[in-house]
Amino acid sequence: MQVVTASDLKQNSMKLQDALREDLLVTKRDKPFVVVMDYQKYKNIEKYIYKIANDETYQAISNLENEKDVETYTSKDELFEELGL
Repeated sequence: MQVVTASDLKQNSMKLQDALREDLLVTKRDKPFVVVMDYQKYKNIEKYIYKIANDETYQAISNLENEKDVETYTSKDELFEELGL
């Protein structure tokens, strides 16, 4: 993953085109700030995350039907937080 500072990105917006070839990590004060990536890659990741969420839901329903312990999430944000996203 290519790394670029926020200041550098402001001065040279053409660097955004690099994100089409390789994810771009933008740093601010030497700390990770944001990742820029190809939109289609983002949509694929998003689809995968929702699949995980749906798989978790189906597993919880199955556990309920079989009277097992159930782990649930109150929102997708809670799931994303647990996944570190």
